[in-house]
Amino acid sequence: MQVERVALVDGYVDEPTCLGVPPYVSVYPRYIAGAIWSKSPRTEILYHTIDQIRESFMSAQQAWSKTDLIILIAGMIVPGKYMGGTPISVREARELFAAPELEDIPKVLVGPWARFGCGIQGGKLALSSDVLSPPFDYIVRGDSELVLSKALETSLEAVDLDLTRESAHDIEDFVKRGVSIVTQHPGFTSGHIICEIESYRGCPRFLTGGCSFCVEPSYGPPQQRDAHDIAGEIQAFYEQGVRAFRIGHQADLFTYGSKEMSEVEFPTPNPDAIEDLFSKIRIGAPDLEVLHIDNVNPGTIARHPEASKKVAKTIMKYHTPGDVAAFGVESTDPEVIRRNNLKADMEEVVEAVRILNDVGGIRESWGLPHLLPGINLLYGLPGESKKTLEYNMDFLNHILQEGLIVRRINVRQVIGLPATGFKQDEKLKIKRNLFFKHREEIREKIDVEMIRRVAPHGTIIRSVFADGLAGNSYLLRPLGTYPLLCHMPMGAEETVPKDVFVVDHGPRSLTVLPYPFIVRHASLAQWKKVPGIGSKRAARTKTADSLTSVAQLESALDTELPDWFSRTLDFESS
Repeated sequence: MQVERVALVDGYVDEPTCLGVPPYVSVYPRYIAGAIWSKSPRTEILYHTIDQIRESFMSAQQAWSKTDLIILIAGMIVPGKYMGGTPISVREARELFAAPELEDIPKVLVGPWARFGCGIQGGKLALSSDVLSPPFDYIVRGDSELVLSKALETSLEAVDLDLTRESAHDIEDFVKRGVSIVTQHPGFTSGHIICEIESYRGCPRFLTGGCSFCVEPSYGPPQQRDAHDIAGEIQAFYEQGVRAFRIGHQADLFTYGSKEMSEVEFPTPNPDAIEDLFSKIRIGAPDLEVLHIDNVNPGTIARHPEASKKVAKTIMKYHTPGDVAAFGVESTDPEVIRRNNLKADMEEVVEAVRILNDVGGIRESWGLPHLLPGINLLYGLPGESKKTLEYNMDFLNHILQEGLIVRRINVRQVIGLPATGFKQDEKLKIKRNLFFKHREEIREKIDVEMIRRVAPHGTIIRSVFADGLAGNSYLLRPLGTYPLLCHMPMGAEETVPKDVFVVDHGPRSLTVLPYPFIVRHASLAQWKKVPGIGSKRAARTKTADSLTSVAQLESALDTELPDWFSRTLDFESS
C-alpha cells in the first residue's frame, strides 16, 4: 500500500492504564506515526486533535480529501471529566467522516473504541464498534501500529486486523521513530503537554482474570519494556523539547521488573529494577520538569510492605513532587469485592494508604507532598446494594479520622464493556439519585478536608499554566498526575504567573494568588481572596502611601497577617 499523505486524527483516549486527553498525549499517535515512517519515511502525516478540528469541520474535511488514508484514534472506556479537551463522540465520528468528499479514501478506526467497544458514559453499556462501520472501512481490533506496518507492506485488505504483538520488543522500532509527531500537537509550542510512557502492558492479575470490568487482563501475560528502551524514548522526547512525562501505561508500576511477574497474582516489587529505570530516565533527561507515575495496586503494597516502601523511596529520589499513585480501590463492600475479584479489602487499602503516607507524605519547604495515594471508587458493579455506599463512606471517614491524606478521590460509574464479560446487575444497581447524593456527600465531607491537608494555606504550586477562564478568574493547573485545579482572580496586569500559592480550598479545587505576591501589582479582587481581608481592607492597599514592609502593610490594614501570607509578599518589584 502506497501512502504519500495520511490524516491522523486524535479523538483522545481514556482507558485503565492510558490517558490521552490534553495536556496528556497517549502512545497511540506516536506508535502509529512511528510504524508509518518505519515503512514509508517520506509519508506526510497530518496530525490534528479533535478540538482543533471542531474549529472548522469543513476545513479539516477538505484537507483530508487530499490524503491517501484517514486514521481515527478514539476511545473513552473509563468515564471521566476533562478540562483540557473533549473526546470525540460517536455522533461526531459518524458525521465527520461520512462526508461525500471522503467516500473513496480508506478510513481506519483504531484505539479502545475499535478494540473494546464504544464507551458512551458511566453507568451504561458500551456500544459495539460496528456502529462506526460505516463510515469506517477498517476497524482495527489488534495493535494498530503492527496492523498499519503490515498493511504498508501489502494492503489493508490483506492484513489481519486482529494482529497483536507477541512481546514489547515488537514495537520498539516504532517508538522512537514516532516521537516527533508531538511537535504537531497544539500544546507542544506552549510546552503544555505531558507524554504518557508505557512501562508494561497487561495486568499481573490476569492469572485469576483480574477485576471483572477491566480490559487489561485481556492482554494476557504482562509485556514489560526494557528500562533502556523506556529511557531512550524519554531522551528522544527530551531532545525534541518535551519536559513532562508520566510513567502511567501499566496496571501497577510497583511491580515493574518483578522477578515474579506472570507467576503470581501479586508479584513482589523489585526496587533494583525501579532504580535502574528511573536513574536511566534522569541521565537521559536531566532537566525534565515533571516525572510522575500513575497506577499502583494497593494489594501489592499491603502484601509486600517493605519492598513497596523501598520502591516508593526510589521513585522519590528521581521524580518531581506532587506525584500521585492511583489506587484502583473500586469498592470496599465485601460482596462487591468478592463478586468482581477486586484487588484488596478495606483493611488492606487502609494499610496501603498508611504506608504511602509514611514514605511519600514528606514535602519540601512550602511545597506539595512528594507521593500520595489517590482513590478510585467505581459504582454499578455486580453485588452492589445500598450498603455499598455505607461501606465506602465508612472507609473514607476512617481515612479522614486517622489523619491520613489521599490526593484525589475519583467517584465514577462503570462502563460495561463486552470484551470484559461484564454483566450489569439490574436488581442490585444503585439508583442514580442515590449515587449523585453519595458523590456530593464525599465532595462536601471528605474532599474539602483532604485538599486542605494536601495543600495548606501558603503552599506553593510551581509551573502552572492557564487551562481556561471562569468569569474574571483564570483556571490554572500544573502539569502532572491529577493536577490541582486552581482559581486565580486576574491581576492589574493580565498575565499568568509561573508559580502560585494557596489562599483557600474547595471540594476539588484551590483559590490561589501569584507567588511572589507583588504588593504594587495586586488587584482588589486578588486582595479580597486573602483570608481576613475584605473589600474595605483591600481598598486601603490602593489608597495607602508607599508600602515597603509587612509592618507598614499591617498598619494600613489594621490587622495582623498570617505568617504563611507574609512570607509571599514582595515589596521591591515595580
